[in-house]
Amino acid sequence: MLQLLFATFTLITTQAAESNTCQHSDTKLSCVEYVRNYDGDTITFNIKNVHPIIGKKVSVRLNGIDTAEVRTKDRCEKEKARTARKLVTSLLKRAKRIDLENIQRGKYFRIVADVKFDGRDLKQVLLKEKLGYEYQGGRKPATDWCQ
Repeated sequence: MLQLLFATFTLITTQAAESNTCQHSDTKLSCVEYVRNYDGDTITFNIKNVHPIIGKKVSVRLNGIDTAEVRTKDRCEKEKARTARKLVTSLLKRAKRIDLENIQRGKYFRIVADVKFDGRDLKQVLLKEKLGYEYQGGRKPATDWCQ
């Protein structure tokens, strides 16, 4: 009986601690749930504690980076896009915590945000792995994805 009481107390304490650290603000959505990603820079999330009409299956564009496109005839670009997609899937599926920071509306009125997982910045991981380049909107440079 004492063991059950301790387990229940631990669960309630953990849930209370998570709810205190998972507070949303105007520029941050905390403890979001990864659903899937289309490529390296377009990711779908469920946002906890937000009405499902606006919080379920929300597509988010990764801020400040462009990755290769999946839909292309360029063999090298398609391969880079698949690699980026697999990496993002692997990282976010295993993440214990995902936050969306610096949320804003971008070009084409899409939601744009920095994606942080387990204290790491997804953009920085993709840049380090050479699976994307810094991009702040505007005209995209010609990119040789075979390099």
